[in-house]
Amino acid sequence: MLLTPTDTVSNRALSSASSAKTIHSTSKTASKTVPFSPLKTTQQLSSAELQPLKMLVSLLMEAVVIVDEHGTIQLINEHAIDLLLADALEADEPTTSPTLIGQQWQTYLMEPQKTLYQKMIIESRTGARPLNHAPAETTLRLANDACKDVEVSITHFALSTPLFAIVIRDLTKYRAEYKQLHQWASTDCLTKLANRRVFDAELQNHWQSCTDKNRPVSVLIIDIDHFKSFNDKYGHILGDYCLQKIAKAIESSLPDLDCTAARYGGEEFAIILPNSNASQVAQTARLIQKNINDLSYIDIGLDASVSVSVSQGHASEINGQFRTSTALLCAADTALYRAKADGRNRINACV
Repeated sequence: MLLTPTDTVSNRALSSASSAKTIHSTSKTASKTVPFSPLKTTQQLSSAELQPLKMLVSLLMEAVVIVDEHGTIQLINEHAIDLLLADALEADEPTTSPTLIGQQWQTYLMEPQKTLYQKMIIESRTGARPLNHAPAETTLRLANDACKDVEVSITHFALSTPLFAIVIRDLTKYRAEYKQLHQWASTDCLTKLANRRVFDAELQNHWQSCTDKNRPVSVLIIDIDHFKSFNDKYGHILGDYCLQKIAKAIESSLPDLDCTAARYGGEEFAIILPNSNASQVAQTARLIQKNINDLSYIDIGLDASVSVSVSQGHASEINGQFRTSTALLCAADTALYRAKADGRNRINACV
């Protein structure tokens, strides 16, 4: 159902020659701007002009609002009503269909878009204005004062009375899907830590930021000791549970939210600690070692005597010690293998 102002057309006496002239002028509107004639109302539009527009708006699956040059709503379809009044409709349970005809479209806009729209209206009365506006993201304030992220595009209808079609696309679903896809693309599905791709990007970002400000940045690499033997003895399912428990212990040991903990590969984890020197990263490593050594695996069906340890290696960039972030990472990796060679369940620093 399409809601419109009264369908009574006061100017039915328009001649066919005048209509032809209007259609001819419409076909010539190919430039980006057009000067506007004095204000008319939709009652002054001929049926030949208005009826196809009403039918088009009612058939479109998008939310569409037709406004005049003052922003007053002249036509609106059900999809637009559902979008703008959805929550209010559910709460009030009206017995008659609501109408937004005659309301100002800009009342649904938030700043700065509302001010920009008002400015556009004022400027249109003194000169030419752009005919069309490409899709742009904005936020609408709905009837119940809730906010909704949308994409809005504006198309001009060059009729004898200028009208504008505002197409509104609800971005809520797409934002949720994007957020989910981003999470899947950036998170290790087993441990819920960052994945290798995110780690590499964050390392470069923190390296650039810290070295530009002459601040330290450290890397800590953690490897589970004898994890292959654990998998061979208890199976890969319990091995996955073990990885999850260790990941949680690592994440809970981070000194602040600026740090990035990632599953680096297999049974190996890595942490970036921006603004942390060698002493600070060593303190974090000791806390991680303690938290992992204190883990119990009774909850996954193993004996209380079962324990898992990790070996750790770390390196810190201070005053130009390393030339690149890759060199810093390699230094931490070398320190890790020294820790493993020294007997495991150890922490080794690159000096």
